[in-house]
Amino acid sequence: MAANEEQRKAELLTKLEQSEARLKMAMDSTHLGTWEYNRMTQELYCDPGCKKIFGYPESESLTFDALSDRLHPDDKARVQEKIRDFISTNIDGRFDITPKILCFDNNEARWIRVRGRSFSNPEGNIERFIGTALDITDIKLAEEKSAKLAAIIESTDDAIISKTVDGIVTSWNDSARRTFGYTADEMIGQPILRLIPADRQDEEPLILARLRRGERLEHFETKRLTKDGKLLDVSLTISPVRDTQGNIIGLSKIARDISEKKQEEQRKNDFVSMVSHELKTPLTSITAYVQLLKAKAMEEGDEFSTQALTRAEVQAKKMISLIQDFLGLARLQEGKVVMDRNVFDLYPLVKEIVADAQFLTSNHAIKIDCRENIMVHADREKIGLVLTNLLSNAVKYSPDGGSITIGCDRQDGKVRIYVSDDGVGIKEADQKRLFERFYRINNDKIKGVSGFGIGLYLVAEILRHHHSKMEVESKENVGSTFSFTLGIE
Repeated sequence: MAANEEQRKAELLTKLEQSEARLKMAMDSTHLGTWEYNRMTQELYCDPGCKKIFGYPESESLTFDALSDRLHPDDKARVQEKIRDFISTNIDGRFDITPKILCFDNNEARWIRVRGRSFSNPEGNIERFIGTALDITDIKLAEEKSAKLAAIIESTDDAIISKTVDGIVTSWNDSARRTFGYTADEMIGQPILRLIPADRQDEEPLILARLRRGERLEHFETKRLTKDGKLLDVSLTISPVRDTQGNIIGLSKIARDISEKKQEEQRKNDFVSMVSHELKTPLTSITAYVQLLKAKAMEEGDEFSTQALTRAEVQAKKMISLIQDFLGLARLQEGKVVMDRNVFDLYPLVKEIVADAQFLTSNHAIKIDCRENIMVHADREKIGLVLTNLLSNAVKYSPDGGSITIGCDRQDGKVRIYVSDDGVGIKEADQKRLFERFYRINNDKIKGVSGFGIGLYLVAEILRHHHSKMEVESKENVGSTFSFTLGIE
């Protein structure tokens, strides 16, 4: 019997040790410590976990006064008043306070949740406290971050909307109400399709598909409907929302009303279009008269007048080219660009464009590296405009002259068309923005070059309508190559 009793005690002891080990592991993993304070003897006991939280050496004794001195200056008065109020009640009870302390070892500010219970002596005076200390700094910081984020969301002028991966609205801030007219109660739980015009309903499935793949949609300009049926121009930025495992659990959308911006752009485009039309007619007449005078001067052998009129004709054609760019820009903005696609031989077009470009420069040798009978299906006039812009830029950005090559070669059922030069080259940072409207390169070597930063924007838009895009290879002080592809018939 004695042996059985000893065995039972050993098993109980083993279970107790295992239980204590599990408790210690749990306390270590949760940054939890225990403490006890005798108010009468001023003795304070803190377990190793508690001392670790305060950044205090485990082997040294910690006093209540020393710990009180580590209360954060911004929080000391509040905590001390709360302790005095609790003690003055002289009633056994539980307490729960969250002081901000400065750690002993590194003076780092930490939030500690102190919970426990007080015990009174027979005279009714509180003499002992026992409880736990839990480091909740991460929780506090997360709460502060969430509060700041909530304040930003509610105060911003942008509509901020959350939705599921299936397009069901889950949150709706006050700016969304002001922008679209719907209250949160009217939209939460409803499909976002309610805001999308009938002719744009196909946008949402495409957007959702991209976001489900983890992509982010930035500054996507489109139109959306308000509650009263008004169409708004909006810019959308939509991001996937992920859980801690990286799984996409929802979508966050920022919608900005850009109606005023669009109206201003339209007024500017209308003005540019009107002025360009008014300038084009007299310039065409001036060019015609200059050509007549030049022809007469050439017949009479007047070399000075011939050269002067040739230069005047070149400058007039440059002005006409700028005006055509502005008119092209206006048509693009109005959505009036129509592609007239036909099958044509690329080589004759290249020869025409080179002849016109060579007329404008005597410092550059323009070479053609393109075979005949390459038939493409495209808008001949628009592709001619692309090549004209590329050759014009190659001339302008090669101020010291040199060789320019326009070529074409077959690649996987397509033809690659390129224009290369030995000019000043383009910085990598500028290459990313070349095709933005009105963007111009900042380079001291080309400060005198005329232009408004429209040409390459028009080129990019024309190629987009041909399901193609411009590629750029460039190195400063070495030169540049611009290329694109077209389908071969």
